[in-house]
Amino acid sequence: MTFTLGEQTLVFLEAVLAGAAGGVCYDLCRALRRRLHLGGLGTALLDGLFWLVVLGWLFYFSVTDAAAQARSYVLLGFGLGFGLYFLCFSQALLPLFQAIVGVLVWACILPVRLGRRTACLAAQFFDRAEQFVQNLKKTKKMLPFFRRSR
Repeated sequence: MTFTLGEQTLVFLEAVLAGAAGGVCYDLCRALRRRLHLGGLGTALLDGLFWLVVLGWLFYFSVTDAAAQARSYVLLGFGLGFGLYFLCFSQALLPLFQAIVGVLVWACILPVRLGRRTACLAAQFFDRAEQFVQNLKKTKKMLPFFRRSR
């Protein structure tokens, strides 16, 4: 199968766009690493996941759009899109991604915190209720008209 120059140009531009999307994926991983403070193992796992996604995406793109042939301009376009994203957009979008990750982490932790606080309040309430009942029992023993007659 032969590609015309127009089709090759279109595939190259799609590869540039796919490379820029790969840059967005990398920035999302970088925002996760910065906000969650994952450490060495977490960073390695997240980087492995990133490369798995990007290489799978590149393979799918090469098979579907480049007609399953090794085309150097696809790799060049992918790398160029990745580089252009980092030169033009990364510094502007990374703080936004970090804020989004921070809000998502907060939204995931909020129910746990609310549940823990509710459990603490319930425990305090039942402790006070138990103290109240104990005080009533002591009062009952002290007052003569609450005693049973035998």
